[in-house]
Amino acid sequence: MTRELRLTRAFVDLADSLGDRFDPLDLFARLGDHCTDLLAVDAVGVVVADSRGVLRTMSSSAEELNLLDVHQVQQEEGPSVDCFRTGEPVSADDLRAGVRWPGYTAQALAAGYVSVHALPLRLEGRAIGAVSLLNRLSDTLPAEDLAVAQGMSDVAALTLAHWPTVVRRPHDLLTSLQAAVSAKASVELAKGLLVEYAGVSFTEAMELLRRYAEKEHRPVTTIARALAERSLEPGAVLEGERQP
Repeated sequence: MTRELRLTRAFVDLADSLGDRFDPLDLFARLGDHCTDLLAVDAVGVVVADSRGVLRTMSSSAEELNLLDVHQVQQEEGPSVDCFRTGEPVSADDLRAGVRWPGYTAQALAAGYVSVHALPLRLEGRAIGAVSLLNRLSDTLPAEDLAVAQGMSDVAALTLAHWPTVVRRPHDLLTSLQAAVSAKASVELAKGLLVEYAGVSFTEAMELLRRYAEKEHRPVTTIARALAERSLEPGAVLEGERQP
């Protein structure tokens, strides 16, 4: 399959919000997957602002990147934070060359990342979040790759804004953003319940959620919300794992 065809399929995939199983967290995860598959990047993280304008972590392609993004939003220091505030791309081709973000830089280097590019997740000309592209090698991403990543990020933002499964007024972006943030909170709570119940890691808990959701043909956030509300017991997820 040519790169052009893969790019076309990626954009079509990110624009699809009509399926019964559409999930905003899955949308951002797919954005990360397409970036790492098509571009010269090792890891991708997505943060989104809630209805009050506070950044929240949405998706990360690696556990260490998730911790890095949590640091960003909690300490209000890092490339994604600057990108969201300015609405402009932010780049650091070699984090070893300076201390622009002291805490973030130290944690990124400890995790093995030495290069970062942050692009605005934007809609109608304003940033609603940011997408960070990290590399383990010091290098400048080709302008073509950055343009593709920005285009896919813009499509993902537009898809979220037209999320049809949320009961809301037409194009009520703030409600969509808050719904995505709430979905993420439910997933984190569900992961914690599975970690406590089954003694697994958070990464393994997420995989359990995904596999159970796939088996039940339901969105991950629906399963997570059921666990959080106690209408589904953690044991059922583990039992589903054992069944053929």
